[in-house]
Amino acid sequence: MLKMAIVGLGMGGSYGPVLQKSETAEFTAICDINRERLEARLKSYKDEIGAEPKGYLSVSEMIKKEGRLDGVIIGTPSGFHHETAVELANAGINILVDKPLDISMENIAKIKTAVEKNKVLCGTIYPSRCNPIMSGVKHAIEKGLIGKLLICDARLKWFRGQEYYDKGGWRGTWKIDGGASLMNNGAHPMDLLCWFAGRAKTVVGEFAVISHKIETEDWTSAIIQFESGARSTISTTTSAFPKTDSTWIEIHGTEGSIYLKDGKVVSSTVENLETICPPPFANPVEDFIDAVAKKRRPMIDIPEASKSVELITAVYQSSREGKRIVLN
Repeated sequence: MLKMAIVGLGMGGSYGPVLQKSETAEFTAICDINRERLEARLKSYKDEIGAEPKGYLSVSEMIKKEGRLDGVIIGTPSGFHHETAVELANAGINILVDKPLDISMENIAKIKTAVEKNKVLCGTIYPSRCNPIMSGVKHAIEKGLIGKLLICDARLKWFRGQEYYDKGGWRGTWKIDGGASLMNNGAHPMDLLCWFAGRAKTVVGEFAVISHKIETEDWTSAIIQFESGARSTISTTTSAFPKTDSTWIEIHGTEGSIYLKDGKVVSSTVENLETICPPPFANPVEDFIDAVAKKRRPMIDIPEASKSVELITAVYQSSREGKRIVLN
């Protein structure tokens, strides 16, 4: 059995049940610097899923006392991902990082260097890629079922109250969150745009704070040209009151269109999107376990996860500098 652990028990704690039900992995340990949160997770895991991992307050202690760990899921705040990832990689441990991989290309480069030096695996969690409908869309684009891809747009209209940003003290900060409505919440649709259309070539973006007391942004808009020739607009906000969160993705080719809302089909010229190309795994955690067992690259490796972060940071750069950004 592979020995697996989780570091960071906020959103990261939600991956415990997947590890517990695995027939290949043993849910061995959890780690969080917050003792109260750690103890609460230990109790909930035992009561709700019958898991009894060991609890640690530091990564170094966990590495030292566990002896061998085959894989660790990192669920710490985004700007700390590289610190935890490098420490684990240097200990020879495979890593799966919650989205985004990190908040800057410089930090991602540190992860890449440690991963390559220590010959370990690194994957990133973007659950939408395991949605059968999204897998069907990817298949439809690749097989030309809507002709040549022309347009791929995304709109994320969410609401988050001020308490959301105040809790924990890291959301809505450049240093740790790396942004807000785009880097944090919009990371999912931005990853899908990059998955569907490829690597971005140029971007023009704007961002602003329109309703919260934060230092980053709660509204962002951008126009993107991809290397494939496809064009895109994306807009994200956490200021759409009341809270009826919705995410739209609209795809147009020379021979058809697909309209999606909240991961479901609204309209499509391609039939049976949900069944034409079923994803091999129900979520990226299952994919990671299989990748470690078979010593293969995870579904969303560093190059794949880097595309959306590179694009998101270019949107912010464009707004700050007031010009079109050409990606390297």
